[in-house]
Amino acid sequence: MSDNMKDNDFEFESRVFEVSDEESTIFSAPELHRDKVKKGVKLKKIIASVIALVLVVAISVTVAITIPPLLDDSNTSSGDEISPPIVNSAEFEGVDRVVLTRSDAQIEYKIIERVKQTQDDNGETTTKTVKEWALADIDPELTDYTNIDNTVNSYMEQHYTKKVSDDKNDGNDYGLDNPIYQVDFYKGDSADAHLTLYIGGENPTKTGRYATTSKDNAVYYIAGVSEFYHYQKVKTDFVNPESIPAIAKDAEYSDNNFTEGQLVLCDKVIISGKNIGDTYVIESQETDKITTFTAYKITSPTKRPANDENVGNVVALFSYGIEATGCYSYTTTEEDIKQFGLDNPDFEVTVYVDNIKRSFKATLQKDGNYAVYYEGNKTIMMVAASSLAPATYDRGDIFNKLLFIENITNAQSITVESGVEKVVFDITTEYDEEADTNNLSKVEVGGKEIKKANFQSFYQYLIGISAQSYEEHDTSGLTPDTVLTVKHKEGGTSTVVKYFKITNARYQVEVNGVKMGLISSSEHSRIMKYAKNTAADKDYNAR
Repeated sequence: MSDNMKDNDFEFESRVFEVSDEESTIFSAPELHRDKVKKGVKLKKIIASVIALVLVVAISVTVAITIPPLLDDSNTSSGDEISPPIVNSAEFEGVDRVVLTRSDAQIEYKIIERVKQTQDDNGETTTKTVKEWALADIDPELTDYTNIDNTVNSYMEQHYTKKVSDDKNDGNDYGLDNPIYQVDFYKGDSADAHLTLYIGGENPTKTGRYATTSKDNAVYYIAGVSEFYHYQKVKTDFVNPESIPAIAKDAEYSDNNFTEGQLVLCDKVIISGKNIGDTYVIESQETDKITTFTAYKITSPTKRPANDENVGNVVALFSYGIEATGCYSYTTTEEDIKQFGLDNPDFEVTVYVDNIKRSFKATLQKDGNYAVYYEGNKTIMMVAASSLAPATYDRGDIFNKLLFIENITNAQSITVESGVEKVVFDITTEYDEEADTNNLSKVEVGGKEIKKANFQSFYQYLIGISAQSYEEHDTSGLTPDTVLTVKHKEGGTSTVVKYFKITNARYQVEVNGVKMGLISSSEHSRIMKYAKNTAADKDYNAR
């Protein structure tokens, strides 16, 4: 090791690079044997045999000279030992820069100094300055030192399966004039490589490649595909993966949003992107109140109940954090953002929890992973699609399929009108102080009390009607076939649900003027039938 590498102020971090346990072999040409001649033959036959043998030998020599033998690289030795490296380790003492060149890229590595902290079994921390390999043109803090160190060491410790020739110019085509990989090793400030490793063409059976060095005229055979894994890496393979950070419980945060320190709810979610088609603002509701059944409601650009489960899946992205599997770019310039489609993302989400705000963008790439970026992130991350299932949501996934959701005990009356037919249910509730809730106590139609169970069954049907799709048809100028009006006992604006016939098979449902979705005509026809039978105090299942 050179003097600068032995400096007492530094330690050189060396890690073990594992190589496959290849068996070494010795290449040797086949041995020639002479045919023995039986005794007791006549001189004439002996002379003829000698002449024939001379001709055979002459022809064999000519063929051997003009046609190089096909190299058989399948032989291995019977020993279990690992064959030696192509270059002795002493040659790499003092090497502080390495350059890998291949047809599609050039990657340069260099030795850097950094402060490293280690902790022993007793919890005591030791700080020391170490020398480690890093990418020459990338912020070292963004990369995995161990990964880079193992890669560089794999070049220096390249083992061969066997030596196939002592002369790279022996007439065989080893592909070394135009190598598939070239690795140059430099010392200090020298512009000339101290040593170069060349890895050339494949052997005839395509089970390995040939190699040589600038200091050795020999040709070596390296078997297997795994031997070249480190030569095929790109710069982003060395990333130290970042992550979408979790929102952890803090003393100043409200307990309402956390369970056992884990984020379970947020105050507001904003979801947008090409998959969603619009920007939806979703706000949480006070689920401990009797006036609502859902945890979230969509407040813009339309007002409707949200799909609690799917909104919860979006919030969960910030509950645990999502670790990236790699990265697409070490920089996050405007050009990078545009290159990976993050200027018009497939999915963008922002969550608000108390006084903090977190957001990120994601766009699916051709390799099946998502490019992800959030403000302040140093890289454009690669995240597995399986970790970002909500990124595939469309607006139907964040809509609650139930079109009309209100607590029955918050209603003063419910009126169902269809043409000339009209049914009015007057509702009376009473407050249970011990349970801190309102209970249904009486339901009347035209001053006559009906069975609560029958009315509850009817109301359960009403709020259970779900959308089959979310098209929005123009209903201006149309008269609704059925109108459902809910007056609230605490006053305020009534809830009005209208059912417009769009086709013979579909009805558009609007709640307070908001187009909620389409239901089937058969589902619509049950509403008035069920209301009339309930008003007559009949136990009638409209389904």
